[in-house]
Amino acid sequence: MNLKKTAAIVGGTTGASYLTYQAISDHMFKRAFKKRKREIPVDEKVKEWLDQSNVKSVHLKSFDGLQLYGEDIHNHEDNKYMILVHGIWGNRRFSYPRGYEFDQLGYNLLIIDQRAAGDSQGKYYTYGFKESMDLSLWIDYLVKTYPDVQICLYGVSMGAATVMLSTRNGLPENVKCIIEDCGFSSMEEQFDTVLREDYNLVFTKIILKMLDDRMGNDFGFHFKDVVVKEVLDDNEIPILFVHGEEDKFVPFEMSLRLYNHNKGPKKYYPVPGKEHTEANQDPDYYKNLNEFIKTYLQ
Repeated sequence: MNLKKTAAIVGGTTGASYLTYQAISDHMFKRAFKKRKREIPVDEKVKEWLDQSNVKSVHLKSFDGLQLYGEDIHNHEDNKYMILVHGIWGNRRFSYPRGYEFDQLGYNLLIIDQRAAGDSQGKYYTYGFKESMDLSLWIDYLVKTYPDVQICLYGVSMGAATVMLSTRNGLPENVKCIIEDCGFSSMEEQFDTVLREDYNLVFTKIILKMLDDRMGNDFGFHFKDVVVKEVLDDNEIPILFVHGEEDKFVPFEMSLRLYNHNKGPKKYYPVPGKEHTEANQDPDYYKNLNEFIKTYLQ
């Protein structure tokens, strides 16, 4: 079955058969949750930087028994740390070029493979639900290893959702600020966007309900558990909201929803002309981020 053509037909009618909706739901489920192996190239400049850095491999066990992998890159004498959290279908190699730039600004780094990515175990993504619990373990690792550590959480795409969702876990005072880059406002809104944009659907409620039921059965959580904007209603950790204005995968408007919901100190950084995960191509990106970070990591 050609799901794109079928979806286009379904998008124009409310009378499609249950089997057609189920086929689209199954296709979306496999695409959205299953682990993918992805080779992410790293240029020679970044490879040379890694070779010359003080890199320590770190292994942690998640609350549900998965082995998680990260790299503690401690190149600077103070204990100012960035935790870099990649997005879906990525791994720590995605974060290396960004880590290089933050290292040049004087920050130590904890670069992690999220569950179901890189050298971390796991078969499925949970869009920040379980990943945010994993992130709390990484924060605890830094606090135990460097008791006076000051931490900025930095996440891109699903990684941005992860860092924002982690705020509901009672983070220690060592976490001074957060940078979220192109994060989604809620998992359901994100899935609705994909169904409309990639599957050409107009009526999405039936498929969203099918996906939600299966998530509950297979993974033990629902769309209502990943409403990032509502989590921010109670957040008091300062956040910089970054988003490319031409982002179609996670629509730019979602950053406004997140910003408007956030309770605590906040700053907004829209990046004209950039698509999903491309905001860092703005020549002023790291300058603007560093100005924000320095306000809170002192």
